[in-house]
Amino acid sequence: MHSLEQEQLIKRNEIVETTASLEIRLFGTPSFFINGQPLAESTSHKVDALFAYLVCHPFPHLREALASLLFNAQSRNHANNNLRVLLSRLRRVCEDTILINRQTVRLNPAYDVWLDTAVFQQTIPKQPEQALKLYRGDFLEGIQVQDAKAFIEWAALEREQHRLLALETLLQLIHNHETNGQIEKAIPLAQQLVTIEPHHEGWHRRLINLFLQTGQRQQAQAQFEACRQIMQEMFHQDVSAATQALLSM
Repeated sequence: MHSLEQEQLIKRNEIVETTASLEIRLFGTPSFFINGQPLAESTSHKVDALFAYLVCHPFPHLREALASLLFNAQSRNHANNNLRVLLSRLRRVCEDTILINRQTVRLNPAYDVWLDTAVFQQTIPKQPEQALKLYRGDFLEGIQVQDAKAFIEWAALEREQHRLLALETLLQLIHNHETNGQIEKAIPLAQQLVTIEPHHEGWHRRLINLFLQTGQRQQAQAQFEACRQIMQEMFHQDVSAATQALLSM
């Protein structure tokens, strides 16, 4: 084969490889990109839920197992019929990213998949601050599905595991920066901490203290007011004396 033909073949192969890609973000409001283009609106949380599940578990699934996952308290025939309708809707918006036959459903292995939750887990041991940038919100935030107990339980477990890892990592990084006197670096991490868990008054107090240590009294006051509002709305009580004392110094 001539060198020019070889070069053209390589280019064609590169095009095939680079066009078969999926970018999936499941932290916060889910977003799906197929070959760089956003997924068409599915208008169904259950379609999004099924796609997310298949992406997180990229191997063949028996249709009966998916029917049980997504349609509880129904006869097998009823659940299977509902799954058939759901798969038809999924195929319309997900193109050939999902392979469906009479027995199984799976993510198309020809696609190169970038999944934020997987990258988060892989990156956090060695590059924790980079990994935390991926955490835009809780796992599958805003996705609400009805009559899908097994799916809800799976999603809740995934959500809690990711959340705890993010919180533990943030607390360790904040402690490290404080110990090293790098207070400015600790502030954005503390802000992310109270964004993930806004009902923890002690973490608000920690952020207020960081602002005060860096001379940002206006930001400290604003954070105090935000904390007070959350405590009143959530627990119907004012902030503690310890939190109030920070701004009286």
